[in-house]
Amino acid sequence: NKFHDCTTWRSRASDAPAITDPMGAEFDPVARVYFIQYHLHRQLLDATRYAEMNGVALKGDIPIGVTRCSADVWAEPRNFKLDRNAGAPGDPEQNWGFPPYNWDEMHKDNCNWWKRRLKHMEQYFHAYRIDHVLGFFRMWEIPSRGGPGEYVPSKGLREAGLRNLRAIQTASKMLICGEDLGNVPPEVPPVLTELGVLGLRIQRWCEGHTWKYDYLSVAASSCHDCSPCRLWWNQEWGSAEGWYNFFIGKGQCPGGPPDWVIQKIVNLHLESTSMLTINPIQDYIDCWDALRSPDPKNDMINVPGSTEGCWIWRCHKNMEDLIKEDPFNGFLKGMVTKAQRGHAY
Repeated sequence: NKFHDCTTWRSRASDAPAITDPMGAEFDPVARVYFIQYHLHRQLLDATRYAEMNGVALKGDIPIGVTRCSADVWAEPRNFKLDRNAGAPGDPEQNWGFPPYNWDEMHKDNCNWWKRRLKHMEQYFHAYRIDHVLGFFRMWEIPSRGGPGEYVPSKGLREAGLRNLRAIQTASKMLICGEDLGNVPPEVPPVLTELGVLGLRIQRWCEGHTWKYDYLSVAASSCHDCSPCRLWWNQEWGSAEGWYNFFIGKGQCPGGPPDWVIQKIVNLHLESTSMLTINPIQDYIDCWDALRSPDPKNDMINVPGSTEGCWIWRCHKNMEDLIKEDPFNGFLKGMVTKAQRGHAY
């Protein structure tokens, strides 16, 4: 689709003065975008101030790439490798469709694009997650016109990671969290620790001893890229049985699982040695049998490598209704307080 690739558009960034001229023929759609973004900005600021008044910190998200039809690629194409696509190796290979960063070009102005972006985000958020932080060390790059992909760079990963992450580290006061899942090169964890970037710990994908997690980490019972705990329990019975035998150690592993099992999983994360614990709302709701969704398969957010049925999840309970569930909210508050995670930000 040509509209998904700004290099095929008739307008270029050099045409911006004419496009944004209030007397110009194309100003009406531009003004509409101005209006929407202004009010989005005001609403986000209001939400941030309200959260701060109630001792709540907000965490934003930085995707590892930006789409080819973005204003960023259109305005500053030199920052991107437009002849390549980012992705991931495997069978089948994943082609994400967006252009990798051209780090050499970005460093020519001290990564000004990143710094502007993060400085603006700082108005709304107190921390942010870098999606696929491994992409700051190396990226799987696939030629746009076909051909095999390769890691770029193929060596010097420690130097690349330090250089790229240091460039954005001082751009804002936000706490940096890195999603460091998948095939992690050995150079990555020491660099994240050296720079004070928090890694991510998903219990089923690591040793799982939550009481031994590095302090500079985020403990999570599950995340958007994997199944919530109740669905995992039903789909991966062998792993669930292993978890039960290790962490419960008595009786037969139950099906379902019952809500007390999810309560145990969530509580392990609340009591972990990680600086932060961030558990998805699906796992919190599954702690209370009467509030669970009818089918845990509907609680998935994303299936990596798939484009069908992803990013359309909606909570089956309205927040206005959940607020009224006093026994449930009291139970969660008790767990959080006992784990000493209920302190105001």
